[in-house]
Amino acid sequence: MLMTMRFGPLQLHFRSRLRKRVPWIIVVVFAALFTGLQFLIVPAAVHGHPGVVANALIMPLLISFCYGFLTPLPWRWTGDDRLRAPFWRGLAQALIFNALLILLLVTLSWLMVRNINFKAEALGLAQGAKASFGSILLVQMLAGVPMMTIIGAIISLGVVTEEEKAAAEAKLEEAQWVLLRGQLSPHVLFNSLNGLAELVRQDPVAAEQAILDLSELYRALLRHGDRPWAPLGEERALVQRFLAVEGLRFGARLRVGWDWDSGLDSMEAPPFLLQPLVENALKHGIAPHPDGGELTLSLRREGEGFRLRVANTGRGLGLVPGSGVGVGNLEARLRLAYGTGATFHLRSEGPATVAEVRVPHPGVRR
Repeated sequence: MLMTMRFGPLQLHFRSRLRKRVPWIIVVVFAALFTGLQFLIVPAAVHGHPGVVANALIMPLLISFCYGFLTPLPWRWTGDDRLRAPFWRGLAQALIFNALLILLLVTLSWLMVRNINFKAEALGLAQGAKASFGSILLVQMLAGVPMMTIIGAIISLGVVTEEEKAAAEAKLEEAQWVLLRGQLSPHVLFNSLNGLAELVRQDPVAAEQAILDLSELYRALLRHGDRPWAPLGEERALVQRFLAVEGLRFGARLRVGWDWDSGLDSMEAPPFLLQPLVENALKHGIAPHPDGGELTLSLRREGEGFRLRVANTGRGLGLVPGSGVGVGNLEARLRLAYGTGATFHLRSEGPATVAEVRVPHPGVRR
């Protein structure tokens, strides 16, 4: 039962260590140093034997691998959900595990050189010394078990500290995502209700339809925002529904054009990248102008990523990036999702106000 409870996480930890570059660099460097020492210590007379050469080349790498990747394992074996075993249990497990490792290593080394008459010299002992399997094993146990246990404990402690820090940061980011998504949905609802208040006085029948559409829109908003990543095609569908609601209020004053690469619909991004930009364009650009304006929404491939662009005519640029709830929320979510790997710009281009999000490498996520 304990094995099934902990073997899976232990295996994941081991595979994670194998995928990291730094431990491998350390292992290879130490293996190269140990190999050089082997050829310096062992007399030249025995260098020509295949077993000696194999021992000098293979054993340093195996020993370094054991130190770098295997010695932390007994400290991680807990039998429950804890990241690290209690000290005395971990110590006992490490002593037994490392003793077995040394027994295996000494046995392999002994088998490589057992058919020659230079066992002592080939194993790095003084010339003329009497070598026996028991004496070699005893020396290696006395020196190796404490060293492996200490190094394994240090590595395990460092890895657990990194994992706890990463878990804490992940929980903090998750909380920030929840806060930002929760902030955005009511913001959209409040702005839409304000617009509908005007429509009720002007056209009650259209207002009734708009309220029904708004109900569907808000349901879609909640579904769309209930995850950290969503396809861009779903974002477009959401914005089309949003514009249908807003179109009842604006009427002919709102003219919408799409320049959308549908081949990018399956690419994932944080939800609500496009909708806040559209809402911002309607509120600050088109709504204040008596004649309304044109709204152009564009999605184009850029390198491995994409460029999302919303341009509107109407009133000129009067909003500083980050000062509005929707825009500030968008910038915060981009930082959470991509760090510095994505950019947002709000600028004037002639009579148009342009908001643009660039994500050159969408696969690089924080």
